[in-house]
Amino acid sequence: MIPTRLLPGLIVVGAMRAGTTTLYHHLSNHPEIGMSRMKETDFFVPKMNFPLGMSWYQSQFDPGYSIYGEASPSYAMCHLWRGVPARIHGVLPNVRLIFLARDPVDRFVSHYQHAWNTGTARVQPADLIDSQVGQNMLETSRYARQINAYLEHFPREQLFIIDFDQLSRDPQAVMDGVVDFVGVSRCEIAGIPTRNDAASNARLPGFVQRAWRSRGLRRFDRYISRSARDRARNLLSVAPNRGAPEVGAELRAEVSERLAPDAHAFRALSGLPFDDWQV
Repeated sequence: MIPTRLLPGLIVVGAMRAGTTTLYHHLSNHPEIGMSRMKETDFFVPKMNFPLGMSWYQSQFDPGYSIYGEASPSYAMCHLWRGVPARIHGVLPNVRLIFLARDPVDRFVSHYQHAWNTGTARVQPADLIDSQVGQNMLETSRYARQINAYLEHFPREQLFIIDFDQLSRDPQAVMDGVVDFVGVSRCEIAGIPTRNDAASNARLPGFVQRAWRSRGLRRFDRYISRSARDRARNLLSVAPNRGAPEVGAELRAEVSERLAPDAHAFRALSGLPFDDWQV
């Protein structure tokens, strides 16, 4: 039987395309933190992996660490997956939550490029902003709205907000703040590069990507190491690069206008200036 203690004390809840992969790898390299075998367990989303059950979730964590964690950007899509904060609170009421915030316009564009590269969206930029796909991307960039869904269930002191630009400029300072927040010792992280899976996603065949995230394959996660997973991804990234169409200045300006009220609210909520944002 898997001990009950093999449950997260920290969850990186998002935002998507805002540095969660980089942070996951930083946390994975900390000697006291046991991150989930797969970066995105998506466990608290019923239409994803919640039906696999608590034993599957606990199997994502190897024993021997002071604290455990995972990183699932789907948890900061409360407009799509309702009830996630309440579900997390029901299982992990004392969990520490980490949210990364990137320039909302840049995040929107990166989300679009990612969706195009993975084959989940084929909307041209001219039709994007008022499409269902575009509306999802806008909502995911409305950080105040996403965070307020968590603050209905968790006190503010259980939430740590990270500026993506600061993570890029000074990862050591950010990680010092993160480990202080979760209650483990500081350690040197210099030399760990920025990470994301965009390049390999752009070259993974569509059927591989669908299988990769299928619930059936996820049942075997406990038998697949993190390093084996990364090697498989690299070996299977053989399709031609599906470069996304360029998002021009006019669309960026419209996205900025639509996101401005939420960005203002998020600055007030977070207490951070986000001086480099274009909104």
